Amino acid sequence: MRRISAVVVMLALGVLATRAAAPPVNPPSGSVRAVMELKQQFYYVGEPMTVRVAISNDGASDVANPVKSPLFGSFIVADPQGKRLAPQAKPQAQEPSRPAKLTPNEFYGAAVDLSQMYPQLRSKGKYSIRWSADGVSSDEIVVTVIPKFDPSKDYTARVETELGGFVIELFKRRAPIAVKTFVDLANAGFYDGLVFHEARADQIVGGGDPTGTGGGQAPILYPAELAAIPIVAGSVVMKPAGLAPPANSSQFVISLRPEPGWIGQFTVIGQVIDGLDIVRKISNVPTSDRPKYRPLKDIHTIRVTIQEEMSPASPPTGSNL
Repeated sequence: MRRISAVVVMLALGVLATRAAAPPVNPPSGSVRAVMELKQQFYYVGEPMTVRVAISNDGASDVANPVKSPLFGSFIVADPQGKRLAPQAKPQAQEPSRPAKLTPNEFYGAAVDLSQMYPQLRSKGKYSIRWSADGVSSDEIVVTVIPKFDPSKDYTARVETELGGFVIELFKRRAPIAVKTFVDLANAGFYDGLVFHEARADQIVGGGDPTGTGGGQAPILYPAELAAIPIVAGSVVMKPAGLAPPANSSQFVISLRPEPGWIGQFTVIGQVIDGLDIVRKISNVPTSDRPKYRPLKDIHTIRVTIQEEMSPASPPTGSNL
């Protein structure tokens, strides 16, 4: 969860064997539930999508297993438009054995590549997935499939706000880990709807905090990539999440003036190349007193749109891209 290779929370699910027991006496209703877990919150286009599903008894006594339907035949998958998808293939994984009874705190289950059954899950989009059968249902999970970051391409990010939009040119050569992470988070919709939590008139604007407080981060930390890049008006740097490495996460700061003291101290991921006047306008909104500098009226990143194009064969001399 704390490394670039693990962009999202990894969930573990053990499979416990059921044991024989006496027939349940007045089994409590509602004690059997379905648990469905995905390895990741977003996937790249074309990747397999492994889902784990388990049926458990959370009650205090033995109960008859109400699930008679096949475990792998009871998924409900909807596309980005909300249309339910039909399975296109049978699962390659083998159905687990189904116990007749479930003892307290025990469960059975298995994992399956859902994209093998639903090939559309390998395509770009946001999908909803749920498991439901015989009166037992799991919570719904929303998973996003995003384009895979391509180091051979150049990237820009257009940030739309209530006060207007601005464009950031991303420095993939100077900060490849940070740029890849920013692009992935933006493509997954992480930044959409977040507020700018800090604004100092003609100095800085801060965003990318899911809590809106200046103290939150995405569920990922990665190493700083320090370089002697001049910090000028429009420079975009990552705000460290802590003192100990790896410290970078999702928060960013846009400078609105030269900051020579920052050179080599922070990861510079890009430069505002269009709409700097919008960033300056955000910096000048009324804010709370020190030390927060939080806008009194929320200003949101309505959406962050990533655009890509092929890099030139030989980048210009001195290029940060």
